[in-house]
Amino acid sequence: MKTISDSIQGDLTIKEDSTFHNVYLQSLIVEENIMARLYGIVEDTIHIKKGATVYLHGKLQGEVINEGGIVYIFSPNGQIQSFYPGLAHSN
Repeated sequence: MKTISDSIQGDLTIKEDSTFHNVYLQSLIVEENIMARLYGIVEDTIHIKKGATVYLHGKLQGEVINEGGIVYIFSPNGQIQSFYPGLAHSN
């Protein structure tokens, strides 16, 4: 797993399993089957694709667009504050 400690701002698309410290993002996209752990704030949208998992330790001020992944948002004390499971789709 890749770890990024540099401060990141703006929009971010994650295409490999990664941990990001010091994020202040407008929007976040997490590609299929990727695991991402972020520490910081997402102001607008987390868009998560099928099979992906996001752990946000911080704050989401916008919405989650979930195409079949899981998003966990943790409060400052480490408790799960929000949980967005993906919807099961059948064809």
